[in-house]
Amino acid sequence: MLVKAHNKRPINKALACVLLLGTAGLSVPVMAQQVSGEAVSIRQASFNIPAQPLSRALTLFGQQSGLQVSVDSAVARDQMSSGVSGNLAPDVALARLLAGTGLGYHHSGPNTLIVAAQSTATELDDGSMLLETLVVTAPDTASGSGFQGTPDWVYESSQSVSVISREAVQNAGVRDTRDLMATVSGVYSGEGNGSFPTVSPNIRGLQDAGRVVVSIDGARQNAQRGYGAGAGGYQSNAGQAFVDSAFVRSVEIDKDPDASAGNAGSLGGSVDFRTVGADDLIEDGRNAGLELNGTKGTNAYDFQGSVLGAARLADTPFSVTAGISKFDLGEYAKGQNGDEASNLKHFKGRESFSTLFKLEGDFDEVQTTLSWMHQFNAFKYGFGDGLENFENVHVDSLTGEVSWKPDNALIDLNARLWLNNSLSKEMREARGNSSPDTYIDLNTLSIGGVLENTSVFDTQAGVVEVNYGVEAFSDSATASASSATIDLNPDWASRYTAFSPPGNRDVASAFANADWEVQDWLTLSGGLRYDWYRLHGTTTYYNMETTSKIVNIPCDFVSNHYTADQYYDAFVAVGSNPPPRVVFVNGIWPAQYLNNPAQCIAGTGINKTVKTTTYPSHELDIDRSDGAWLPTVKAEFAPTDWFKPYVSYSQSFRPPTVLEAFFAGGLPGDGNAGTNFAPNTSLRPEQARTIEIGANVSLDGIFMDDDSLRFKVAAFQREVDDYIVLGSILAPGVADKIYTGFVNLDGVTTMRGLELEGNYDAGGFWLGGSATWLETSWPQSTEIFSNGTVTTDGKIQATAGNVPPKFKLTIDGGVRLMEQKLQLGARLNHVTPTQSRVLDKEGNLSETTEPYTTVDLYSSYQLSDNATLRLAVTNVTDLNYIAGSGTYNAPGRTITASMNVKF
Repeated sequence: MLVKAHNKRPINKALACVLLLGTAGLSVPVMAQQVSGEAVSIRQASFNIPAQPLSRALTLFGQQSGLQVSVDSAVARDQMSSGVSGNLAPDVALARLLAGTGLGYHHSGPNTLIVAAQSTATELDDGSMLLETLVVTAPDTASGSGFQGTPDWVYESSQSVSVISREAVQNAGVRDTRDLMATVSGVYSGEGNGSFPTVSPNIRGLQDAGRVVVSIDGARQNAQRGYGAGAGGYQSNAGQAFVDSAFVRSVEIDKDPDASAGNAGSLGGSVDFRTVGADDLIEDGRNAGLELNGTKGTNAYDFQGSVLGAARLADTPFSVTAGISKFDLGEYAKGQNGDEASNLKHFKGRESFSTLFKLEGDFDEVQTTLSWMHQFNAFKYGFGDGLENFENVHVDSLTGEVSWKPDNALIDLNARLWLNNSLSKEMREARGNSSPDTYIDLNTLSIGGVLENTSVFDTQAGVVEVNYGVEAFSDSATASASSATIDLNPDWASRYTAFSPPGNRDVASAFANADWEVQDWLTLSGGLRYDWYRLHGTTTYYNMETTSKIVNIPCDFVSNHYTADQYYDAFVAVGSNPPPRVVFVNGIWPAQYLNNPAQCIAGTGINKTVKTTTYPSHELDIDRSDGAWLPTVKAEFAPTDWFKPYVSYSQSFRPPTVLEAFFAGGLPGDGNAGTNFAPNTSLRPEQARTIEIGANVSLDGIFMDDDSLRFKVAAFQREVDDYIVLGSILAPGVADKIYTGFVNLDGVTTMRGLELEGNYDAGGFWLGGSATWLETSWPQSTEIFSNGTVTTDGKIQATAGNVPPKFKLTIDGGVRLMEQKLQLGARLNHVTPTQSRVLDKEGNLSETTEPYTTVDLYSSYQLSDNATLRLAVTNVTDLNYIAGSGTYNAPGRTITASMNVKF
């Protein structure tokens, strides 16, 4: 929401609006107007706004109500608001915010309201006050005027944040949830898993292993898994987050972690999927709501459907929301135009079934939420018949949250507890004679919580807002494998669990940050967090040892003294493979089967060299911890109402995951214990420093009364110390074998870039988009990884797919026709090649894919107030390409049709 001085068209006098309903509880008398014979409707919303400067309080009001405010900035200057909390009608909430300020408000039409000083009001015959009239246009409360429906508060925030609205989610026509992020500046969807329904976003070059936190209503999705394909075949898209888009209300993306809740252990940002609640489904003036969604398409887009309902429980402060979702996809076809090739063909199809339950309570000063999403995903991957793996994944995400905001500027308390349980059951089909059907069970249980408070102090130096608290979470992973052969040889299981090993990780953080409004044009912010972690558990790695011994086997060509069985048994006794019994003729062993026939004389025998192979185990107890102090500073400037630049500096810290710390075993297959991988006992956490310069632009009434421009730009540089990759190591207790393990890169890994995102909306048409320039630099010298007493040979082993393209561009535009009931849109996407982590002879990253340009079309038609039809065509030109930061051929042309009906 924007607080602006009103003036038509001049850019330096930008306008934003707050639209409110009703007229009760005013600090000055106002008129409850009738518009077209109908009273202005009143809808309650949940407010939690602490005492603070009025201009900032109105900004929060707009965010929490989904409306906009228009107020003369000169009138609001130096005004303080006492704050407001609870489930209230917007007009009641606004009246409390304005209490004691000498300001009032006026309805100028349906859902329109203006805030102004009492001196501008005119007393009417009935004693009410009529304020000076300003022209205000009601916005769509479901989304803002930014690209992808981004709400206006994003363009007021001095941070690199992006928000995708529910309307944009429904219009996208995507095959997977991760594709929603493909058009956001600075973000790549991590689309490298074919039919895997996982979400593994890449933000500014950082991906997986908790570098980017993925959560559902604050519940972290911490499960990690690699898929081996050779000694260094750790797939970059190892994040095992699952999110059903049918329940997503918005996607909130933070590209630079700071000293606030939710950022513990995050190196490069977060993606939080917010689920729908009662207010999203229940229309004004009703106590219940129902929404039905169904989508069907071509190219194996078989079906996606959901049912969501909500109700306010009579005579109670509670509302309940519930939903079910079903998704079926077949084996899609890649595009026919182009010859982009990938040797990976993991797009075999999948199906999913999800449920959502949410209970919300409004106790005036106290707000409560209990949310539970259960997801079941069944999918397969592989190269063809007889080489497929079938995976079933159950994910439960639970969040309980309590907020308390009394009439006290020092208390704005929020507590959240969450649990996420990810259980994967995989069946690997038999690989001929090499291994039978194998069953793999993997489980990651994460439990965490946040406790934070915000206090506002009115000092002689200005208003200071302080946010402080603690957060912690714990990851516990288990893994097992079973088959007919593993049951007889338990050590063989390590070849199937290496990329999802058992272990434990605990992370805790304490933080505090403050915002100081020095002047109307300057706000300074600073924060400090301390992150701590502990890794504890036991892991086992194996070595292969081969010994040789000479065994004397008697033979007698003359007397036939020894039988064939005796010769056979002699070989078995020393662990060597005996020759077939049939080679014996009358008990005599033909000379060609002897090491030295001349030595085999009656009564002497033959000396046979036999080899014996064993797999000694090395059990390693891991219990180590570390921590770091992480400062954040920021300055925000407001030289004009419409232009707000900022500059920030932050430090971040990521401890190793369970996968990285306990990595041990081998590649899938029977025959022996896994001897490929071993843990690195000296693995250190990653630490990063980020500098960012950015600006926000928010303009209204530029060329016409109801147009708007929203624009966000940011330039950044991030330097990462001790970046973790796969490399070659020596393990304790094994002096003569090189293992593959996770190691820290020497030197500094640098990501620098420029991001643009914006939208111009004139009501009848819009034009927006995003652009990203990203340059990634890896240390050229990798001879020593500085791993203490454990040395390496300097070789990095990592697959392509984790270094995003240098440039990507999205242009999105369209028109609204037939009184805006019909929307027609088009989207162009251009992406340069994905890069490999392997340095060429000149020290540069090599390219692994071809550049591509795709076109998508989408439309929606509002059949009635309660029904909307949507059509979309993705990859219109049926291009064969590998998506940015991916390793699999993307789907070819796909046409989808969907229907949304509300009751």
